[in-house]
Amino acid sequence: MMNIEFSFIIIDDSELDRYVTQKFLERTDGGLIIKTFSNATAALEMIREDQCEECKTPIIILLDLQMPVMNGYNFVEEFEKFHPKVQKNYMIIVLTVLSSTSDPNDIHRILTHPVVNSVIEKPLTKEKLITLLAQVRSNI
Repeated sequence: MMNIEFSFIIIDDSELDRYVTQKFLERTDGGLIIKTFSNATAALEMIREDQCEECKTPIIILLDLQMPVMNGYNFVEEFEKFHPKVQKNYMIIVLTVLSSTSDPNDIHRILTHPVVNSVIEKPLTKEKLITLLAQVRSNI
């Protein structure tokens, strides 16, 4: 039986970004469980239904900030309503496009939430992913 170290939830309204992120994850580590969502509402519903208080593997949420219907900020605010025992099983990593038109206050604002672990600039690269996984391992 394969030892699964992490699970991932990718929440991004861009089909291309979801596909690229999933492929990077699969190439970096073939033993990952990866669930993808095109909207944050569906991902919250899945977390609400799972309500895992003693998950065996940490679940890393790769969250896009700019999405229609429910954006990354709204997702984080809703996620923070879950019981702390549920929250501790998840690590939220925000994936966002940092451009000259981005407001630096947006990044600062999302990082003020204790459930958000870090922000990674899109596109996700192998180097960024390896750094992320090392960071996650050191926090377990």
